[in-house]
Amino acid sequence: MNRFANFARSQLAAYLHANGTELTVQNAELFPEGSFTAVIWGNGFASPADDPNREIVLAQKTESTISVERGRESTSAKDWNTGSMMANVVTAEMLNTFASARSFRVVTDSGSVIDPFDCTVAISFSKANQSISCVLPDAALYSGDVLTIINSGTEPSQYAVIIAAEGDTIGLNGITQTTLGSACTVKLAVIGGIWRIIGTGIFSPHSFQTFTTSGPVFSYGSAVYADASESPLYLYIQQNSAMTNVPVPVIKTDETDNSVFIYDTANKLLAELKEEGGSFWFMQTAYGGIVNLTPESGGSSGTGGTASVTGYYSLPSGISYIFADASVGYAYVSMGSASEHAGQSVTVIRTDTNSNPVMIGDIETSEIMLEAEGSFRTYVSSGTKWFRTA
Repeated sequence: MNRFANFARSQLAAYLHANGTELTVQNAELFPEGSFTAVIWGNGFASPADDPNREIVLAQKTESTISVERGRESTSAKDWNTGSMMANVVTAEMLNTFASARSFRVVTDSGSVIDPFDCTVAISFSKANQSISCVLPDAALYSGDVLTIINSGTEPSQYAVIIAAEGDTIGLNGITQTTLGSACTVKLAVIGGIWRIIGTGIFSPHSFQTFTTSGPVFSYGSAVYADASESPLYLYIQQNSAMTNVPVPVIKTDETDNSVFIYDTANKLLAELKEEGGSFWFMQTAYGGIVNLTPESGGSSGTGGTASVTGYYSLPSGISYIFADASVGYAYVSMGSASEHAGQSVTVIRTDTNSNPVMIGDIETSEIMLEAEGSFRTYVSSGTKWFRTA
């Protein structure tokens, strides 16, 4: 994708042969970083429109050089003297490309690369497909505001893997891919040169799976609902690096006496859910392990309306400040229902410099990440909803 800079115009600082592929200009700082289109013309003409020998080039600027593809768009490479003019311009080819750009398309093949012009991408599965991967465009080249990706799979095991281009990440924690469960949607945008998942959080409100029979849990979305009304369920969490540092609950939704048994890939029993509404929170670490995020695995201390927490922490009444420390693992603050904390104001502050996740849950439809030491969020409950005030 071509880049632009206003009033980027300068003179060649050295002779450019017709076969040359690198050039220097007197004011390189005026031109955009990366790829851009330019026109070269003689300095005896007021504009390139007046010079019949003008040449369009595709330039690539790095810190030290400007390399060029010569003779573009029906022009031919010429010898250019020192002092010849060069300017960053919009050309017919670029405008035609914009006009024909796709705003929506369907992906059916694994490994497909999303176009920098795409705004909405639907990932379509055949019955035989269980997983389809697609690659995001280079963050520096993406031309849209928001990229929406829809997994149109109809089976719980049909998940999509969204992979960052080489050298890019998704978010600030070095993650290079994320997964998208069946019938789920994710929205991404390039912020500060980095792909970020935006909107309601990591997944949409509909990013969940429901299990009524035993089997593997391939991709988790934001919740796994387990219905054991017909028989006990045996669920096996599958290792998936795309779900690293994403907290996920498994929730028993039926009122029968049948249990829901949750295992890891080594067939180790992680939890047994016996009661309706019983839940098991887990998270995959960067090392491939499964961390138990249920309340008893966390810790807290503090007095006078404050709490210093590690691991999983469920907000009680009377707490106004939470100091979250993820230096030895993670910290997850569950805010709970707004109706249970009417009038309560809570500030969550990250206190460590580690790259481990600090998350705030139950505020919106997915988790809020505190990514740097000293970052914080303040919320107040109206009794029906949590509102952010800082």
